[in-house]
Amino acid sequence: MSRSSTRVALFIMFAVCTLWIVRGLAAQEPTKTATSQKPAGQEATLRIGSEEVLLDVVVRDKRGRPVNDLKAEELEVFEDGVKQQVTSFRRRSVETIASENKTAGNGARATANNASVDPLRQINLVTLVFERLNNESRVLARNAALEFIRAELGQNVMVAVFTLDQRLNVLQQFTNDREKLKAAVERAAGMAASQFADQSESIRRELERLTSAQANLESASANAQNGGAAGIGQAAVDAKLAQMTIDILRMTDDSQRQQQGTSSLYSLMALIKEQQRLIGRKTVLYFSEGLVVTPALKDRLQMTISNANRANVSFYSVDARGLQTARTSDAARESLAAAVKANEQQMRSRGNQPVTPEQIKAMDTAESSVLKDAQQNLATIAESTGGFLIANTNDLRAPMRRIASELASYYELSYAPVAREYDGKFRTIKVQTSRSEVVLQTRNGYFALPPGESGGAPVAGFEMPLLAALSTTKLPREFEYRTATMRFESNAPSTHHTLVLEVPLGNLTFQSDAEKKVYRTHFALLALLKTAEGQVVQKFSKDQPLEGALDQLSALQTRSYLFENNFWLTPGRYTLETVAQDRQGGRISARRAVLIVPPPRQSVAMSSIVVIKRTNPPDPNIKDSESPLLFSAGRIIPNLGDPILPAPGTKVSLYFVVYPARDVSDKPKLTLEFLLDGEVLARATPELSEPDAQGRISYIATVPMETFKAGRYEVRAVIQQNQQAVEEHAFFTIGETQTK
Repeated sequence: MSRSSTRVALFIMFAVCTLWIVRGLAAQEPTKTATSQKPAGQEATLRIGSEEVLLDVVVRDKRGRPVNDLKAEELEVFEDGVKQQVTSFRRRSVETIASENKTAGNGARATANNASVDPLRQINLVTLVFERLNNESRVLARNAALEFIRAELGQNVMVAVFTLDQRLNVLQQFTNDREKLKAAVERAAGMAASQFADQSESIRRELERLTSAQANLESASANAQNGGAAGIGQAAVDAKLAQMTIDILRMTDDSQRQQQGTSSLYSLMALIKEQQRLIGRKTVLYFSEGLVVTPALKDRLQMTISNANRANVSFYSVDARGLQTARTSDAARESLAAAVKANEQQMRSRGNQPVTPEQIKAMDTAESSVLKDAQQNLATIAESTGGFLIANTNDLRAPMRRIASELASYYELSYAPVAREYDGKFRTIKVQTSRSEVVLQTRNGYFALPPGESGGAPVAGFEMPLLAALSTTKLPREFEYRTATMRFESNAPSTHHTLVLEVPLGNLTFQSDAEKKVYRTHFALLALLKTAEGQVVQKFSKDQPLEGALDQLSALQTRSYLFENNFWLTPGRYTLETVAQDRQGGRISARRAVLIVPPPRQSVAMSSIVVIKRTNPPDPNIKDSESPLLFSAGRIIPNLGDPILPAPGTKVSLYFVVYPARDVSDKPKLTLEFLLDGEVLARATPELSEPDAQGRISYIATVPMETFKAGRYEVRAVIQQNQQAVEEHAFFTIGETQTK
């Protein structure tokens, strides 16, 4: 058939449907995306990937007394075992800081008791955090905090008081007013503790005793006779019921640990992120009964430590349970015992009994038990960031005085890393001295990420290899994924955009477990939006494990995963960088594209044209008021390049939004054109409906495609109103006809 006959035979029917989208976008304030400029000289103190790494080093003799006469030639710095060249070295104290300010013209002659210090030039922040303390712990933490406040602190030491439960609460902003700080500490120590925990723990221990003989009962049942068998049977029933109750409590505990650990680490990350903005020393005194970290939070703990090191934030952890910490490892021992018991039961059964959930989760339980030693986690975050753990004592006066002295006197050194490869890997730092009987205290390393790649936001563990991939000269392309950015309404001075990343699941590596009859895969996504100057203004990321029944794997591999994010941008030229990682297969792909945001139109406007792949039914669990693809009847899933295969009933559906000019009597008019190889094949002028309550016309056009031949088509939409016009384009592909 010739092209002219195709044009004549082409029949196009437009099913027009106005979508009354309950979002109220016009009433919403656009998200501010412009990042404020930092004052000169106030960048991250630990500068990785830039000119140098800056470290604070506390030096003490074997009696714990400060060493104040250390020389640069007595120190060596190693990064990943490679010796580094120290570029600067100096002792920091109230006296030295005051002397520098005098030289800069910031004060008169300084002494130890009367030092002129510019706190914004050499800030020394201390954050007191009180987390979930019971009655005894609150008393101990209160006394310790008051002892610290009474210590001799320099003029540039500013202290704040926070409490942490399910969220972070501030009781006192940073100040050096001792009376205000004392009052805030008293308020923090007066907060109520959680109830019923001791009673529940007592019941749990009783149930553990009831189940401890279960293995012996199972062995004895094989030889039991008559009444003895009946007695053993009743005992076994009691043990089963006790085990069921224990499992209920254990599941609740695991959920609570996950929630507590998440709130703790994210709150600490918030403190770190904001304090990174100021140069100088930053310290967190962390009063807690233990930092709970589940296996799912291991990466988050590691990244909390890394970001603290980048921001020059040192943690001093205080286990506020004091001498009561003899029970610190009880939960860990109980979990290990449960894992051992589950393995023993499975070995005794030799496959003749059904596998229980406890046996399946035995290794997971064993791994989790290691992380339940919450005191060790307190030690890890402290010792990895240049601080130390205070535990197993009720006398905290000496440790508090030691912390105060470490704030008043320490060494500062810097070095330019020999290796500057931004591979996202952890770089270990070790500082050692030739002087004997001296102890050095500093942070233990950082992650090698490109400078500024995170946009100032904390970096999650899974993001590190993604950011490293974007820093390479030639972006990797080891498997295919798709991406699209769609423009929607403007609200001066910003314009709403929707970013969609699509990962065909068939492109990922799957692991099959034939014994458990499950599949597993794991992938990660990240997107960065940068200004023309390279400044990150938006960062989106997603870490996505998938697991399911093995018999559903083939069907799953024909589907795709869509990741959507919405943001507002001011006019300008941007770079969009996206990266996807097949974590199961160790493969990674990245792309870079230019995004131009024009100034908002004062006249009629329209959104990008979205080619619809399908429309999903409404999901009550999805509440995304920002998404222009979400409406009352469901969610539009865009087609980002999949060919449309001709078949009876096949249609192409398009979606876009028209934004009529305000205070104009003329109705906007629509012209739709379909083109192949630049030649117009069809044209239509369907009528638009009336605007909705937000002044928008949401439009869907459905086009039957039986008579379209294979090829890549262009659709053009032109909106005219009051002698003004705007147009948008989109493309779709018709595949070859399938023959049997």
